[in-house]
Amino acid sequence: MTAAHDFEDLRYALEHLSPQQARRLRLIISQDEELADALPQRPDEQQEQADAEPDDEGDLLPDSFLALAGSIEAPADYAENHDAYIRARGEQRGSAAG
Repeated sequence: MTAAHDFEDLRYALEHLSPQQARRLRLIISQDEELADALPQRPDEQQEQADAEPDDEGDLLPDSFLALAGSIEAPADYAENHDAYIRARGEQRGSAAG
C-alpha cells in the first residue's frame, strides 16, 4: 500500500463524514502531538494569531514619511467627504484659470 493510496482512502472517508463526525475527528487529531503538528492552522486561527501579534508596518516606512503623515492637517471628516473636497478644489482651480 502506498502513501497515495492512504491519502485517497482518507479523502474518501472524510467526504462521507457528517460535520459532527469531522469536528470530532479533528479534535482527536489535534490531541495527538505528532498529528497536531502536521495540521495546518485554520484561517480563523491565523487571523486571531495575526490580530494578537504587534503591527510592524511602521517599521517598513521611513521616519521621514511618518513625520510627513503626522503633519497633514485636514478636517476630521476628510476621508468620508474626499469626493466633495476634490470637486470643490477642482471648481476653484477652474474658476481661477478662466
